Amino acid sequence: MSQSELTIKAARPKDAPAIARLSRELNEVVGDSTEHCTPENIKRTLFGQDTSFHVLVASRADGEPIGYAVWHAYYDSGHGGAGAWLAEVCVGKAGRGEGAGRALFEAVIEDVRESPATFLMWTSSETEAAEGLYESSGGYAKPVRRWELNGL
Repeated sequence: MSQSELTIKAARPKDAPAIARLSRELNEVVGDSTEHCTPENIKRTLFGQDTSFHVLVASRADGEPIGYAVWHAYYDSGHGGAGAWLAEVCVGKAGRGEGAGRALFEAVIEDVRESPATFLMWTSSETEAAEGLYESSGGYAKPVRRWELNGL
């Protein structure tokens, strides 16, 4: 499939079941919990009253969602201003290797360029596909430790 056969658009609450399915697939690959990957939770957290999340969905010509990306604005004193945090780029098993990840990443960059943010940051799950995409897009890795505080 070529990128021209993909449609990238702002996700809507009706996309919650597909995002939940894709999120489960991602979490299984990276070894994270899947218990929160339900349509109800996705709808409540990504499409609820908190409007800070920007969610994009990639679909095939037939309308079937094969991937999504989530980013949000934040402040970073090291950059002296507003930035964007790429929370996830996820392409499901059925759409991998077809350019959907790159198309979503490029769509996020365009979204961020239209926002007040002047930079984009993210962490990677260190899969070969993710690392290759980010390096070829001009990104560079910095050593980082991921910390979590759960159950708040």
